Amino acid sequence: MSEPWLSGRAAIVGIGNTAFGKRGEFAERGTFALAVEAIAKACADAGISPQQVDGWASYSDDAATPAALAPAFGCERVRYAGMAWGGGGAGMGGAFLNASMAVATGQADYVVVHRSICQAGGSRFGQALARSDLSASMPEISFTAPFGQLSAAHMFALASRRHMHRFGTSEEQFAEVSINARLMAANNPVARFRDPISVEDHHASRMIADPLRLLDCCMESDVAGAVVVTSAERARDCARDPVYIAAAAMGAPYRWAMGMMGGGNMSDDDFASAGQRTVAEDLYRQSGLGPDDVDVAMIYDHFTPMVLMGLEDFGFCGKGESGDFVQEGRIRLDGALPVNTHGGNLAEVYAHGITHVHEAVRQLRGCANNQVEDARVSLVVGGSGPTPTSAVMLRSES
Repeated sequence: MSEPWLSGRAAIVGIGNTAFGKRGEFAERGTFALAVEAIAKACADAGISPQQVDGWASYSDDAATPAALAPAFGCERVRYAGMAWGGGGAGMGGAFLNASMAVATGQADYVVVHRSICQAGGSRFGQALARSDLSASMPEISFTAPFGQLSAAHMFALASRRHMHRFGTSEEQFAEVSINARLMAANNPVARFRDPISVEDHHASRMIADPLRLLDCCMESDVAGAVVVTSAERARDCARDPVYIAAAAMGAPYRWAMGMMGGGNMSDDDFASAGQRTVAEDLYRQSGLGPDDVDVAMIYDHFTPMVLMGLEDFGFCGKGESGDFVQEGRIRLDGALPVNTHGGNLAEVYAHGITHVHEAVRQLRGCANNQVEDARVSLVVGGSGPTPTSAVMLRSES
């Protein structure tokens, strides 16, 4: 096999985030101010001045643009700017792919990957998809919205129920993902939800979109996060030990389209999945690594069933076997594959995946609250959703 093209040529050298607010808590500050704070902290962590940043990469139509950020920091020049398509956290890994290519090819010296959200500022809970004017810019919703599919919970409930029908996956197995998130968050002093829950608590929480209950769904948050990416050569001169980007990939299988948000008549195997099978194939091929090499995984947990389906797509268990995989305790801290050791979207904060990258970096630096012993490789999976979805593979040495 030929040597992976990236092969440790790009590295993460700084991470930073704002405080974690509930929906609407930071609305008066706005997404731009939050982004500036997170970027400044990430640059300080890397030991560089924000003026040295000459590249910008984000996703999900982030409103904090290079046109505003570069002048705000007095950056000497802008040499690269890129935005990955995909709603929510689907494009997260794509932003890191863009940043990695920019620094590995010399297009930019320091690229900041950032995401900033104030969720009270936008239409949520079905309002956005109910707007008739969206049919022109998002024609795919015309096939689903008239039937009442107006929120993310509606959309992911369909794939969840299909997985249950085909493979016998149970609500108890969904509950294990939520329980694990709270167990991890209990040791994370900044996590928003740190109280433990039981299977009974999960089942007692109200139904949102059958079979998804309240405790199957991630929270609404106001937050910003940032990551500084540079070349392996420059990384050696930064303040922190580099964490190398072994690979990043984005894509989707045949006819995935908007996935369960408005699919293109994909196969049944792909519908009852996270839609990340092809991303996993590309990521493993490009990194030269496989599921057995991963020490800790950050799998996007907007809804508990999607963690199960992500485990299947990335080859940690067979198709339809993820329910048993998690029920046996394998994703807990002392399990075979610790998952979302910070608490994830379900318990720490919902930040469209940027804090999943932060936790992977902490694990590979050896300073996580729930540290996995001898962690050397971490997988970070973006959100299941519209094309493209994405993922990143990180490692602690080049």
